[in-house]
Amino acid sequence: MSTDFTLMLPEAQLLFHVKREEDVQACKAAEVKRIHVKADHARCTAKDSLFHVKQAEVVPTNLLVAGGRAPSSQWLQELSCYEAVYCADKGASYALAGGLSPALVVGDCDSTSELVYEQAQSLGARLDVYPPAKDDTDLQLLLKQLPLGNLVATGIWGGRFDHLFSNVFSLLAFKEQRQCQVVLADHEEMMVLLSAPEGIEISFNELKKVQAISLLPLSAHSSVSIAGVRWPLNEAELTQHRAYAISNELIGNRISFSCHSGQIG
Repeated sequence: MSTDFTLMLPEAQLLFHVKREEDVQACKAAEVKRIHVKADHARCTAKDSLFHVKQAEVVPTNLLVAGGRAPSSQWLQELSCYEAVYCADKGASYALAGGLSPALVVGDCDSTSELVYEQAQSLGARLDVYPPAKDDTDLQLLLKQLPLGNLVATGIWGGRFDHLFSNVFSLLAFKEQRQCQVVLADHEEMMVLLSAPEGIEISFNELKKVQAISLLPLSAHSSVSIAGVRWPLNEAELTQHRAYAISNELIGNRISFSCHSGQIG
C-alpha cells in the first residue's frame, strides 16, 4: 500500500509516493498467495497491496527555521503549507522578520540576541534555553521536541560546511526515526530527502528559475531513477565515492525521482 502526500511550496508542488518496507513485504506475500488461491481473489489482494491510496488521516506539516542562510521574508510569507513554526536559535530572528510567530524557540542564544528570544516569547513562544557548551546542536535539540508530522526546514544552507553537513544528516536521521517527509528549502535552493522505496514528482511554477537538478547519495550506495531531465537515469547506481548525477537540466516543468535503494537528496 502506498501513501500519496502533496506539499505546496512557493516555487513548486511536490507529490510524494511513499511505500514503506512493510508494504513491500505485503506485496511479496500477496504474490506468494496468488499461487494458492483463486485468480479473482488474488487479483483483489494484489490490488489492495499495490495501488496508491490517499491518506485516511491528514498528517500536518511543520516549519522549522534554523540559523543558516536567511530565507527571504517574501518566501516565508508565501509559504502556507505549515501547521506551526519551530525555531533553532537565530532562526527565531528570521521567523520574526518574516512576520511569523514561533511556537517554540530552542537554542543557546549565541548567534542572536536575548531581545529576539523575548520578542518571540511575547508572541506566545515557549523558550528552551541551553548553555553554549553542550553536545547536541541547537537544531538537534529542537528536532527532539517537534510534534508528529512532515517537515519543511529552512535556514539550513549557507555558512560553514560542517554546519550544513550536520544539518542534512540530522534531518535525515529525523526522517528515518519519524517515518515522515522532510524538505530543506529556501528562496534559492531545495533538497528533498528520499529513502527507498520512495518517489516524488515535482512540478515547478517557473522553469527559468531552475538552474540545475542533482541527485546526491546520502548513503554509501543507492539506486535511483529520474525522468523529465536531459540525462534521465533508470535504476542507476550512485555511491558516495562517485557522486556523478549533478547539474542535470529540465526539459519541461515536471520531473520525477525514485529511490530504489539507499537514501538520496
